[in-house]
Amino acid sequence: MLKRERKNKANVAILYHMWPHYRSAVMTSLDESDIINYTFVGDNNEIEGINFADPQIVTRFRHVSYRKWRQWFWQTGAIAFALNKDWDALIFLGNPNFLSTWLAAALARLRGTPVLFWEHGWRRKEGRLKSAFRLAFFRLADRVLVYSPRAKILGTIAGYPADKIDVVWNSLDTKKARQLYYRIESGSLNNVDPRMLFDEPSIPLLLCSARITPLCRFDLLISAAAVLRKEGFPCNILLVGDGPSVGGLKKLAEDLCQPVHFYGACYDETVISQITYKSDLTISPGKVGLTAMQSLMYGTPVITHDNDDQQMPEVEAIRSNVTGNRFRQDDVNDLARVIREWISTATPRHIIRKACISEIDAHWNPDMQARIIDNAVTMALKK
Repeated sequence: MLKRERKNKANVAILYHMWPHYRSAVMTSLDESDIINYTFVGDNNEIEGINFADPQIVTRFRHVSYRKWRQWFWQTGAIAFALNKDWDALIFLGNPNFLSTWLAAALARLRGTPVLFWEHGWRRKEGRLKSAFRLAFFRLADRVLVYSPRAKILGTIAGYPADKIDVVWNSLDTKKARQLYYRIESGSLNNVDPRMLFDEPSIPLLLCSARITPLCRFDLLISAAAVLRKEGFPCNILLVGDGPSVGGLKKLAEDLCQPVHFYGACYDETVISQITYKSDLTISPGKVGLTAMQSLMYGTPVITHDNDDQQMPEVEAIRSNVTGNRFRQDDVNDLARVIREWISTATPRHIIRKACISEIDAHWNPDMQARIIDNAVTMALKK
Protein backbone atom coordinates (compact mmCIF):
# COMPACT_ATOMS: atom_id res chain seq x y z
CA MET A 1 0.00 0.00 0.00
CA LEU A 2 1.24 3.51 -0.83
CA LYS A 3 2.72 5.15 2.27
CA ARG A 4 2.41 8.92 2.56
CA GLU A 5 2.81 11.47 5.31
CA ARG A 6 -0.59 12.89 6.24
CA LYS A 7 0.20 16.25 4.61
CA ASN A 8 1.10 14.50 1.37
CA LYS A 9 -2.00 12.35 1.08
CA ALA A 10 -3.45 11.93 -2.40
CA ASN A 11 -6.50 14.05 -3.18
CA VAL A 12 -9.34 12.04 -4.69
CA ALA A 13 -12.89 13.15 -5.49
CA ILE A 14 -15.76 10.65 -5.54
CA LEU A 15 -18.62 11.88 -7.70
CA TYR A 16 -22.07 10.41 -7.05
CA HIS A 17 -25.40 11.87 -8.17
CA MET A 18 -26.34 11.83 -4.46
CA TRP A 19 -25.00 10.02 -1.42
CA PRO A 20 -27.83 7.88 -0.01
CA HIS A 21 -28.13 7.56 3.76
CA TYR A 22 -27.08 3.91 3.67
CA ARG A 23 -23.67 4.99 2.33
CA SER A 24 -22.93 6.92 5.53
CA ALA A 25 -20.78 4.20 7.12
CA VAL A 26 -18.52 3.66 4.11
CA MET A 27 -18.23 7.43 3.70
CA THR A 28 -16.88 7.77 7.24
CA SER A 29 -14.54 4.80 6.76
CA LEU A 30 -13.12 6.37 3.59
CA ASP A 31 -12.89 9.72 5.35
CA GLU A 32 -10.59 8.11 7.94
CA SER A 33 -8.11 6.88 5.31
CA ASP A 34 -4.44 7.26 6.24
CA ILE A 35 -3.27 7.65 2.64
CA ILE A 36 -6.01 9.49 0.74
CA ASN A 37 -8.02 12.67 1.26
CA TYR A 38 -11.43 11.81 -0.18
CA THR A 39 -13.80 14.59 -1.19
CA PHE A 40 -17.41 13.47 -1.55
CA VAL A 41 -19.32 15.14 -4.35
CA GLY A 42 -23.06 14.96 -4.91
CA ASP A 43 -26.50 16.48 -4.58
CA ASN A 44 -28.33 17.03 -1.30
CA ASN A 45 -31.75 16.01 -2.55
CA GLU A 46 -33.46 12.66 -2.10
CA ILE A 47 -34.09 10.46 -5.12
CA GLU A 48 -36.94 7.98 -5.48
CA GLY A 49 -37.76 8.33 -1.79
CA ILE A 50 -34.20 7.60 -0.64
CA ASN A 51 -32.83 10.12 1.86
CA PHE A 52 -29.33 11.52 1.41
CA ALA A 53 -26.45 11.16 3.86
CA ASP A 54 -25.63 14.04 6.16
CA PRO A 55 -22.68 15.91 4.56
CA GLN A 56 -21.44 16.83 8.04
CA ILE A 57 -20.30 13.27 8.75
CA VAL A 58 -17.25 13.70 6.49
CA THR A 59 -14.44 16.24 6.40
CA ARG A 60 -14.83 17.26 2.76
CA PHE A 61 -18.14 17.43 0.89
CA ARG A 62 -19.03 19.46 -2.18
CA HIS A 63 -22.56 20.02 -3.33
CA VAL A 64 -23.00 19.42 -7.06
CA SER A 65 -26.46 19.06 -8.56
CA TYR A 66 -27.56 16.92 -11.47
CA ARG A 67 -30.32 16.99 -14.06
CA LYS A 68 -32.35 14.08 -15.35
CA TRP A 69 -34.16 13.64 -18.65
CA ARG A 70 -35.90 10.30 -19.02
CA GLN A 71 -33.19 7.71 -18.23
CA TRP A 72 -30.30 10.11 -18.87
CA PHE A 73 -28.39 12.20 -16.32
CA TRP A 74 -26.09 15.20 -16.48
CA GLN A 75 -24.02 16.10 -13.42
CA THR A 76 -23.23 19.78 -13.40
CA GLY A 77 -19.65 20.39 -12.35
CA ALA A 78 -18.34 16.98 -13.40
CA ILE A 79 -16.40 18.50 -16.29
CA ALA A 80 -14.84 21.08 -13.98
CA PHE A 81 -13.59 18.31 -11.70
CA ALA A 82 -12.05 16.53 -14.68
CA LEU A 83 -10.20 19.68 -15.74
CA ASN A 84 -9.03 20.62 -12.25
CA LYS A 85 -5.36 19.75 -11.76
CA ASP A 86 -5.75 19.53 -7.97
CA TRP A 87 -7.12 15.98 -8.15
CA ASP A 88 -4.75 13.03 -8.14
CA ALA A 89 -7.58 10.69 -9.17
CA LEU A 90 -11.33 10.73 -9.72
CA ILE A 91 -13.91 8.09 -8.84
CA PHE A 92 -17.22 8.29 -10.70
CA LEU A 93 -20.46 6.44 -10.18
CA GLY A 94 -20.10 3.92 -12.98
CA ASN A 95 -23.49 4.46 -14.59
CA PRO A 96 -23.33 4.79 -18.40
CA ASN A 97 -26.59 6.76 -18.35
CA PHE A 98 -24.63 9.68 -16.89
CA LEU A 99 -23.69 11.44 -20.11
CA SER A 100 -21.51 13.88 -18.17
CA THR A 101 -19.36 10.98 -16.94
CA TRP A 102 -18.51 9.91 -20.49
CA LEU A 103 -17.08 13.35 -21.23
CA ALA A 104 -15.55 13.99 -17.80
CA ALA A 105 -13.80 10.61 -17.67
CA ALA A 106 -12.41 11.03 -21.18
CA LEU A 107 -11.10 14.52 -20.40
CA ALA A 108 -9.52 13.36 -17.14
CA ARG A 109 -7.77 10.48 -18.89
CA LEU A 110 -6.46 12.83 -21.59
CA ARG A 111 -4.98 15.00 -18.85
CA GLY A 112 -3.36 11.98 -17.20
CA THR A 113 -5.66 11.87 -14.18
CA PRO A 114 -6.51 8.28 -13.17
CA VAL A 115 -10.21 7.45 -13.35
CA LEU A 116 -12.09 4.75 -11.45
CA PHE A 117 -15.74 3.72 -11.80
CA TRP A 118 -17.72 2.45 -8.78
CA GLU A 119 -20.87 0.53 -9.64
CA HIS A 120 -22.72 -2.77 -9.41
CA GLY A 121 -20.78 -3.74 -12.51
CA TRP A 122 -21.89 -6.55 -14.78
CA ARG A 123 -24.99 -8.34 -13.42
CA ARG A 124 -25.82 -10.67 -16.30
CA LYS A 125 -24.68 -11.61 -19.78
CA GLU A 126 -25.97 -8.98 -22.19
CA GLY A 127 -26.77 -8.81 -25.87
CA ARG A 128 -24.03 -7.78 -28.28
CA LEU A 129 -24.99 -4.11 -28.61
CA LYS A 130 -25.66 -3.50 -24.91
CA SER A 131 -22.49 -5.35 -23.95
CA ALA A 132 -20.43 -3.28 -26.39
CA PHE A 133 -22.00 -0.07 -25.05
CA ARG A 134 -21.20 -0.95 -21.43
CA LEU A 135 -17.68 -2.13 -22.29
CA ALA A 136 -16.94 1.10 -24.18
CA PHE A 137 -18.04 3.06 -21.13
CA PHE A 138 -16.02 1.05 -18.61
CA ARG A 139 -12.94 1.30 -20.82
CA LEU A 140 -12.89 5.01 -20.01
CA ALA A 141 -11.76 3.99 -16.51
CA ASP A 142 -8.35 2.79 -15.34
CA ARG A 143 -10.07 0.50 -12.85
CA VAL A 144 -13.63 -0.60 -12.13
CA LEU A 145 -14.91 -1.18 -8.60
CA VAL A 146 -17.71 -3.77 -8.56
CA TYR A 147 -19.87 -5.20 -5.80
CA SER A 148 -19.32 -8.94 -6.15
CA PRO A 149 -17.10 -11.71 -7.56
CA ARG A 150 -19.78 -12.65 -10.10
CA ALA A 151 -19.64 -9.12 -11.52
CA LYS A 152 -15.89 -9.51 -12.00
CA ILE A 153 -16.33 -12.85 -13.78
CA LEU A 154 -18.98 -11.41 -16.10
CA GLY A 155 -16.85 -8.33 -16.75
CA THR A 156 -13.90 -10.49 -17.72
CA ILE A 157 -16.10 -12.52 -20.07
CA ALA A 158 -17.34 -9.26 -21.61
CA GLY A 159 -13.76 -8.26 -22.41
CA TYR A 160 -12.62 -6.02 -19.55
CA PRO A 161 -9.19 -6.93 -18.06
CA ALA A 162 -9.62 -8.99 -14.90
CA ASP A 163 -6.62 -7.35 -13.23
CA LYS A 164 -8.36 -3.96 -13.46
CA ILE A 165 -11.58 -5.06 -11.75
CA ASP A 166 -11.68 -4.74 -7.97
CA VAL A 167 -14.42 -6.39 -5.90
CA VAL A 168 -15.33 -3.83 -3.21
CA TRP A 169 -18.51 -5.54 -1.94
CA ASN A 170 -21.27 -3.46 -0.31
CA SER A 171 -22.23 -2.65 3.25
CA LEU A 172 -24.37 -0.94 5.84
CA ASP A 173 -23.32 0.42 9.23
CA THR A 174 -21.89 -2.78 10.69
CA LYS A 175 -20.25 -1.03 13.67
CA LYS A 176 -23.57 0.30 14.90
CA ALA A 177 -25.21 -3.04 14.15
CA ARG A 178 -22.61 -4.88 16.22
CA GLN A 179 -23.23 -2.60 19.19
CA LEU A 180 -26.97 -3.18 18.97
CA TYR A 181 -26.46 -6.91 18.51
CA TYR A 182 -24.47 -7.20 21.73
CA ARG A 183 -27.07 -5.13 23.60
CA ILE A 184 -29.79 -7.50 22.40
CA GLU A 185 -27.69 -10.54 23.33
CA SER A 186 -27.04 -9.17 26.82
CA GLY A 187 -30.70 -8.26 27.36
CA SER A 188 -30.06 -4.53 27.77
CA LEU A 189 -32.01 -3.82 24.57
CA ASN A 190 -35.28 -5.70 24.82
CA ASN A 191 -38.20 -3.32 24.40
CA VAL A 192 -39.50 -4.67 21.06
CA ASP A 193 -40.95 -8.14 20.54
CA PRO A 194 -42.32 -8.57 17.01
CA ARG A 195 -43.97 -11.88 17.90
CA MET A 196 -46.42 -10.06 20.15
CA LEU A 197 -47.96 -8.46 17.06
CA PHE A 198 -49.65 -11.79 16.27
CA ASP A 199 -52.37 -13.97 17.78
CA GLU A 200 -50.06 -17.00 17.61
CA PRO A 201 -46.70 -15.62 18.80
CA SER A 202 -45.03 -19.01 19.20
CA ILE A 203 -45.06 -20.04 15.52
CA PRO A 204 -42.20 -19.17 13.10
CA LEU A 205 -41.86 -15.51 12.14
CA LEU A 206 -40.98 -14.60 8.55
CA LEU A 207 -39.69 -11.07 8.00
CA CYS A 208 -38.87 -8.72 5.20
CA SER A 209 -37.86 -5.10 5.59
CA ALA A 210 -38.00 -3.26 2.28
CA ARG A 211 -40.01 -0.82 0.22
CA ILE A 212 -43.15 -2.73 -0.67
CA THR A 213 -43.34 -2.71 -4.46
CA PRO A 214 -44.45 -5.24 -7.11
CA LEU A 215 -40.79 -6.17 -7.75
CA CYS A 216 -40.50 -7.52 -4.20
CA ARG A 217 -43.06 -10.24 -5.00
CA PHE A 218 -44.43 -10.43 -1.47
CA ASP A 219 -47.49 -12.05 -3.00
CA LEU A 220 -45.33 -15.17 -3.35
CA LEU A 221 -44.43 -15.06 0.34
CA ILE A 222 -48.05 -14.71 1.46
CA SER A 223 -49.15 -17.49 -0.87
CA ALA A 224 -46.31 -19.77 0.28
CA ALA A 225 -47.21 -19.18 3.93
CA ALA A 226 -50.82 -20.04 3.13
CA VAL A 227 -49.63 -23.31 1.58
CA LEU A 228 -47.64 -24.09 4.73
CA ARG A 229 -50.63 -23.32 6.94
CA LYS A 230 -52.76 -25.80 5.01
CA GLU A 231 -49.99 -28.38 5.51
CA GLY A 232 -50.09 -27.84 9.27
CA PHE A 233 -46.96 -25.66 9.40
CA PRO A 234 -48.29 -22.14 10.11
CA CYS A 235 -46.05 -19.06 10.03
CA ASN A 236 -46.53 -15.37 10.74
CA ILE A 237 -45.36 -12.71 8.28
CA LEU A 238 -44.05 -9.28 9.27
CA LEU A 239 -43.48 -6.72 6.51
CA VAL A 240 -41.57 -3.60 7.53
CA GLY A 241 -41.83 -0.81 4.99
CA ASP A 242 -44.32 1.08 2.90
CA GLY A 243 -45.07 1.27 -0.78
CA PRO A 244 -47.65 0.98 -3.55
CA SER A 245 -48.29 -2.76 -3.09
CA VAL A 246 -49.54 -2.61 0.50
CA GLY A 247 -53.24 -2.43 -0.37
CA GLY A 248 -53.21 -5.40 -2.73
CA LEU A 249 -51.16 -7.50 -0.33
CA LYS A 250 -53.53 -6.80 2.54
CA LYS A 251 -56.42 -8.06 0.44
CA LEU A 252 -54.46 -11.16 -0.59
CA ALA A 253 -53.65 -11.93 3.05
CA GLU A 254 -57.32 -11.57 4.00
CA ASP A 255 -58.45 -13.78 1.12
CA LEU A 256 -55.97 -16.51 2.10
CA CYS A 257 -56.58 -16.11 5.87
CA GLN A 258 -52.83 -15.66 6.33
CA PRO A 259 -51.62 -13.59 9.32
CA VAL A 260 -49.56 -10.67 7.99
CA HIS A 261 -48.65 -7.56 9.98
CA PHE A 262 -47.85 -4.46 7.95
CA TYR A 263 -45.56 -2.53 10.27
CA GLY A 264 -45.07 0.46 8.01
CA ALA A 265 -41.85 2.33 7.36
CA CYS A 266 -39.30 2.27 10.18
CA TYR A 267 -35.93 4.05 10.29
CA ASP A 268 -35.14 3.46 13.96
CA GLU A 269 -32.26 0.99 13.99
CA THR A 270 -32.90 0.05 17.62
CA VAL A 271 -36.31 -1.21 16.52
CA ILE A 272 -35.16 -2.77 13.23
CA SER A 273 -32.33 -4.60 14.99
CA GLN A 274 -34.65 -6.28 17.48
CA ILE A 275 -37.26 -7.16 14.87
CA THR A 276 -34.59 -8.74 12.68
CA TYR A 277 -32.78 -10.55 15.49
CA LYS A 278 -36.02 -12.05 16.80
CA SER A 279 -37.30 -13.26 13.42
CA ASP A 280 -36.62 -16.78 12.16
CA LEU A 281 -36.00 -15.88 8.52
CA THR A 282 -35.85 -12.93 6.19
CA ILE A 283 -37.71 -13.77 2.98
CA SER A 284 -37.14 -11.67 -0.13
CA PRO A 285 -39.04 -13.42 -2.94
CA GLY A 286 -37.98 -10.87 -5.54
CA LYS A 287 -34.43 -9.62 -5.88
CA VAL A 288 -32.51 -9.07 -2.66
CA GLY A 289 -30.02 -6.26 -2.10
CA LEU A 290 -29.11 -4.46 1.10
CA THR A 291 -32.00 -6.25 2.81
CA ALA A 292 -29.66 -9.25 2.93
CA MET A 293 -26.96 -7.16 4.62
CA GLN A 294 -29.41 -5.85 7.20
CA SER A 295 -30.62 -9.34 8.03
CA LEU A 296 -27.24 -11.07 8.21
CA MET A 297 -25.81 -8.30 10.43
CA TYR A 298 -28.23 -9.40 13.12
CA GLY A 299 -27.71 -13.11 12.58
CA THR A 300 -30.89 -13.87 10.65
CA PRO A 301 -30.58 -15.99 7.48
CA VAL A 302 -32.10 -14.99 4.15
CA ILE A 303 -34.14 -16.83 1.52
CA THR A 304 -34.53 -15.47 -2.01
CA HIS A 305 -34.95 -16.77 -5.56
CA ASP A 306 -32.29 -18.63 -7.55
CA ASN A 307 -32.09 -16.65 -10.81
CA ASP A 308 -28.79 -14.77 -10.53
CA ASP A 309 -29.49 -12.84 -13.74
CA GLN A 310 -32.37 -11.12 -11.96
CA GLN A 311 -30.67 -10.64 -8.62
CA MET A 312 -28.61 -7.94 -6.96
CA PRO A 313 -24.91 -8.45 -6.10
CA GLU A 314 -25.63 -8.86 -2.38
CA VAL A 315 -27.24 -12.22 -3.11
CA GLU A 316 -23.71 -13.67 -3.04
CA ALA A 317 -23.73 -13.31 0.74
CA ILE A 318 -26.36 -16.05 0.85
CA ARG A 319 -24.49 -19.34 1.09
CA SER A 320 -26.76 -22.35 0.70
CA ASN A 321 -27.61 -24.05 3.99
CA VAL A 322 -25.23 -21.71 5.84
CA THR A 323 -26.52 -18.11 5.70
CA GLY A 324 -29.78 -18.86 3.93
CA ASN A 325 -31.09 -20.60 0.87
CA ARG A 326 -32.62 -20.19 -2.58
CA PHE A 327 -35.88 -21.30 -4.17
CA ARG A 328 -36.97 -21.63 -7.78
CA GLN A 329 -37.94 -18.18 -9.01
CA ASP A 330 -41.71 -17.51 -8.99
CA ASP A 331 -42.48 -20.99 -7.61
CA VAL A 332 -44.79 -20.69 -4.59
CA ASN A 333 -44.60 -24.37 -3.66
CA ASP A 334 -40.81 -24.42 -3.81
CA LEU A 335 -40.63 -21.32 -1.62
CA ALA A 336 -42.90 -23.07 0.88
CA ARG A 337 -40.66 -26.14 0.76
CA VAL A 338 -37.47 -24.15 1.36
CA ILE A 339 -39.01 -22.24 4.27
CA ARG A 340 -40.20 -25.43 5.94
CA GLU A 341 -36.93 -27.28 5.41
CA TRP A 342 -34.90 -24.41 6.84
CA ILE A 343 -37.03 -23.92 9.94
CA SER A 344 -37.16 -27.67 10.53
CA THR A 345 -33.37 -28.03 10.41
CA ALA A 346 -31.56 -29.25 13.50
CA THR A 347 -28.84 -26.58 13.18
CA PRO A 348 -28.77 -24.62 16.47
CA ARG A 349 -29.77 -20.97 16.14
CA HIS A 350 -26.54 -19.68 17.67
CA ILE A 351 -24.51 -21.48 14.97
CA ILE A 352 -26.64 -19.91 12.25
CA ARG A 353 -26.20 -16.47 13.82
CA LYS A 354 -22.44 -16.91 13.92
CA ALA A 355 -22.32 -17.95 10.25
CA CYS A 356 -24.40 -14.94 9.18
CA ILE A 357 -22.26 -12.46 11.07
CA SER A 358 -19.03 -14.12 9.90
CA GLU A 359 -20.11 -13.58 6.29
CA ILE A 360 -20.57 -9.87 6.99
CA ASP A 361 -17.24 -9.65 8.80
CA ALA A 362 -15.42 -11.39 5.96
CA HIS A 363 -16.56 -9.14 3.12
CA TRP A 364 -19.64 -6.97 3.53
CA ASN A 365 -18.52 -4.16 5.83
CA PRO A 366 -17.43 -0.53 5.33
CA ASP A 367 -13.89 -0.94 6.65
CA MET A 368 -13.25 -3.72 4.13
CA GLN A 369 -14.68 -1.55 1.37
CA ALA A 370 -12.49 1.40 2.33
CA ARG A 371 -9.31 -0.71 2.39
CA ILE A 372 -10.01 -2.17 -1.04
CA ILE A 373 -10.85 1.24 -2.51
CA ASP A 374 -7.65 2.68 -1.02
CA ASN A 375 -5.68 -0.12 -2.67
CA ALA A 376 -7.46 0.33 -6.00
CA VAL A 377 -6.69 4.04 -6.03
CA THR A 378 -3.08 3.30 -5.13
CA MET A 379 -2.84 0.90 -8.09
CA ALA A 380 -4.35 3.51 -10.40
CA LEU A 381 -1.88 6.14 -9.22
CA LYS A 382 1.02 3.80 -10.01
CA LYS A 383 -0.01 3.27 -13.65
